[in-house]
Amino acid sequence: MDTVSAVDPVPHLSEVDELRQFRFSRIGPPGVPAGLELVTAVSEAITAVAADADGEIPAGFTYLGQFVDHDLTRDRTVGDLGSEVTVDELIQGRSPALDLDSLYGHGPAVDPQFYTDGLHMKMGTTGPTGDLPAFDGHDLPRDPQHSEALIPDPRNDENLAVAQTHLAFIRFHNRVADTVAPGPVAAMFEEAQERVVKHYQWMLRTDYLPRIVDPGIVEDVFTNGRTIFETAVVPGEAPTMPIEFSVAAFRLGHSMVRDAYNWNRIFDNGGGTLGFLFDFSGTSGSLSGQFPLPSNWIADFRRLYDFAEAGRPDLVVPEARFNRARNIDTRLTDPLAHLPAGSFGDKTAQFPPLHANLAFRNLMRGNMVKLASGQQMAKFAGVAALSEKQIVEGEGGGVDFTGLAPGLRTEFVGNTPLWIYILREAELNGGRLTGVGGRIVAETFHRAMEGSTYSIVRDPHWRPTLGPDRQTFRMVDLLLFAFEGRADLLNPLGDDPGQQPEIIELSRGEDGPFVKILQHLLRARGFALLADGIFGPITEHAVRRFQGSQGIAVDGIVGPATWTRLFITVRRGSKGEAVKAVQVRMNLRQAPPIGVDGVFGPRTEQAVREFQLDQGLDADGIVGPITWRRSVSGPV
Repeated sequence: MDTVSAVDPVPHLSEVDELRQFRFSRIGPPGVPAGLELVTAVSEAITAVAADADGEIPAGFTYLGQFVDHDLTRDRTVGDLGSEVTVDELIQGRSPALDLDSLYGHGPAVDPQFYTDGLHMKMGTTGPTGDLPAFDGHDLPRDPQHSEALIPDPRNDENLAVAQTHLAFIRFHNRVADTVAPGPVAAMFEEAQERVVKHYQWMLRTDYLPRIVDPGIVEDVFTNGRTIFETAVVPGEAPTMPIEFSVAAFRLGHSMVRDAYNWNRIFDNGGGTLGFLFDFSGTSGSLSGQFPLPSNWIADFRRLYDFAEAGRPDLVVPEARFNRARNIDTRLTDPLAHLPAGSFGDKTAQFPPLHANLAFRNLMRGNMVKLASGQQMAKFAGVAALSEKQIVEGEGGGVDFTGLAPGLRTEFVGNTPLWIYILREAELNGGRLTGVGGRIVAETFHRAMEGSTYSIVRDPHWRPTLGPDRQTFRMVDLLLFAFEGRADLLNPLGDDPGQQPEIIELSRGEDGPFVKILQHLLRARGFALLADGIFGPITEHAVRRFQGSQGIAVDGIVGPATWTRLFITVRRGSKGEAVKAVQVRMNLRQAPPIGVDGVFGPRTEQAVREFQLDQGLDADGIVGPITWRRSVSGPV
């Protein structure tokens, strides 16, 4: 059964009363749920086309946003996707305050499993691979007996990018703890925690928020106060989590996700695909205490954040290696239409294919809580509503909904789902939230800071001490402090790739086994063509269509960026065209040859292990990104 519970276990009855102290709320009026036909059509439309060009925001902020979201909200309500849930029935498993409880848990006295000595937090060690050693402090701490990382919120291990972000905050806390004056350990911890939380809030207020929300709205809210959310608060009253924020407005980050990243020197040229970032995690993938993060997947933070902002040109990578987030608009990258089950529930969960579409899940979640429409919230907030033309056509490079059936179009323009409406607002505003979305996000952040135990809103004279001056503390400053300003910690793998074999490039007119490998991989992606080893017009057309679907250069030439997006991890028990591609490659060195039957059995596994040994790789018999890359690199 497909449910909407979070990745953590269903809370026991004894826990529910405790969780009820953290409440969801509703800012505006209840809405009328969108029809299933409209939800389906819109979901498929916004994931059917390639995400648009890069925006200006460094890609690291995409996953900082996910980290922040996990700090603010953790919906532990259990119910079938699409079933109605009232706001009072929602179970909020996270304090709706920006207090880093997803990092600290309940502190070392209550949650000692996350700490080493009552003051410092545990870190993990990566697993050696190839010629790379283990790196201490570059993976999340992991329990040898379980698959979960030893962190308070398992969602921060659902993909590698958010996991490495969480790790950076662990390092930041530990470095701050080292600066605290000696005293009772409990008092030292509280002082370190206060410094960390306030610097975190300052960074969000001055660096993160102005990148994603119209700076004028941010400044107005933090100068003049809130106008639509919890405007009159009794001192000491706990904040609530508005569903307009958690179910719609702050899901803006989904449109910022890239399908692939230049992750580090090894997984360059888009080698850090979104699929691999899910694979190399504990919640969605296969990492555990026994199988930690391989060393070759450590993040190069210089590729995710722009250290030129901090006056560190030595930490700036060439633009071709730098990752920028996608624009905030009405398009989602294609892999988000096929999420792994572990990213939103039990890894073994069974559900209809459409339920793996993130857009569909977002819209159905809005239906479940009867979220107000965009038009309702515009009226409630007193902001100008979008016109019918803006809602349908956009004018900003996003999805054009003119193809909706007449009845669906009428429903869409009169009752636009709030999440879509907010993304359209941002799209028309150059990629920043404004209007309804900007107001909801800025006011929720303000209230969450105000309601935190340590608060820069309630302590307006506080100023940062760990940045370049008393007014400045950005995410790059946090990373520089956390990683001691050292390039070898921000990028442990360095920049020298050594003598890595080059990936084979294929184009029209070529033939042979590598073309056949390409054709099998295209067939695995749903393209109808023969695997005849001839790169003719049909194969070129399929390559161009695939490139267009992935948002990369459509030139019909199969180079590193195209190869890495075609790779599909296979292992013993796998079946299909991707296995046939592996078998064709193994037969270039295997005598006698193995059958190209698409079944990954013991003979195929043995051939893969022997190939991996020849290449100096870990001989695990699994054809993952490293083995695939070597498989299509020369010499044979």
